[in-house]
Formats: sequence, structure tokens, C-alpha cells
Amino acid sequence: MIRQVMELLNYDYCAEIALVLFLIAFTLVIIKTTFTSKKEIKHQSEIPLSDD
Repeated sequence: MIRQVMELLNYDYCAEIALVLFLIAFTLVIIKTTFTSKKEIKHQSEIPLSDD
């Protein structure tokens, strides 16, 4: 039963789907870092040093 199910599954497009998902995620990170304000970057850089 399990062998028949595994034979029916088609993994031909898994690499392409993974590549597209990676490119989408990478593009979103680039967009996020590009449009982050200097004030927000400064605030985030001071978080580890704050006492709160």
C-alpha cells in the first residue's frame, strides 16, 4: 500500500518549487532591509545594550 502511494508521487518539480520559494523569501528580505528607516535600525541596534 505505502509502496504504491510512493510510486504515484511525483517529485520532479520539488527542486524548482524550492528554488522559487527561496527566491521569494530572499527578495522579501532585500525589500524589508531596503525600506527600513535609519531610526528603526538604530533602535534595533540598541536593544541588546538596554536594561529593559
